[in-house]
Amino acid sequence: MTAISSKAKKEIYALIDKLVLKYIKKAEKEGGLSNSGNPFVMALFSDFEPMLHSIHGLKTSLGGEMEKIAEIIANDAWGVKNVKRKTKREVVLPKNVYSAIDTILNNLSNAKTLSNYYLEKEQIKKALKLGNKERESHTYEFDLEIHDEEKKHYYFMEMKGPDPNTTEVPGAKRRLLAELAWGYQNLKARDIDAPFAIYYNNKFPKPYKNPKVLYYFNPDGGLLVHERFWNFIGKNEKTYGELVKIFESYGKVNKEKIWDNFSKLIKK
Repeated sequence: MTAISSKAKKEIYALIDKLVLKYIKKAEKEGGLSNSGNPFVMALFSDFEPMLHSIHGLKTSLGGEMEKIAEIIANDAWGVKNVKRKTKREVVLPKNVYSAIDTILNNLSNAKTLSNYYLEKEQIKKALKLGNKERESHTYEFDLEIHDEEKKHYYFMEMKGPDPNTTEVPGAKRRLLAELAWGYQNLKARDIDAPFAIYYNNKFPKPYKNPKVLYYFNPDGGLLVHERFWNFIGKNEKTYGELVKIFESYGKVNKEKIWDNFSKLIKK
């Protein structure tokens, strides 16, 4: 039995095709005029730069498409009614809970402590029990939510590439802690988790060790990277491998089309 259904594979294949065709058309329209703006790269690869620039643009855009692919796989595994993507929510919490979140973030930002995911969860629960009447409200958007109906377990996730910028990481940490608190306060659940998801490890097969991320997210519970992320949302240890094969299959089948169009950008 495959980890990703035939229907989901077709949807993923179509998304890949749509993105590649978008950049093929863009390359044709620009006629090789685009460049990275880096004078040294231009001097070294002036004849190839327009093609490299277009391929880099496709690579960057793929990050956004991976969220959609994650949604397709999650829908397939968990059921459409149990999956939400890009949820915008007003998170209203007791003010002392937001203060507890700020304390956690400040300690991590100042390197006073290392991230301890399970301790952070207990700190949020403790702040909720103390509570107070004064409320604070912030509107956040969340990349992916999954509800495990059988286990009454909710998962709230932020999804990024392997090298998010320095402001994205603490921002994601704050949102996830706030969503964790909101979930404990408002949902009838046995448990709630809010991990940070990195959809591929750019140092694979070496361990993922980006310090910007590891300062804020503990791999033990608070972080899902590479195959761990894809296998989790697919509820199958074969999910990541099958997803890579979909991309490989598209690349092989469309190799000539891709080369014929992007090679036109090479200056003769």
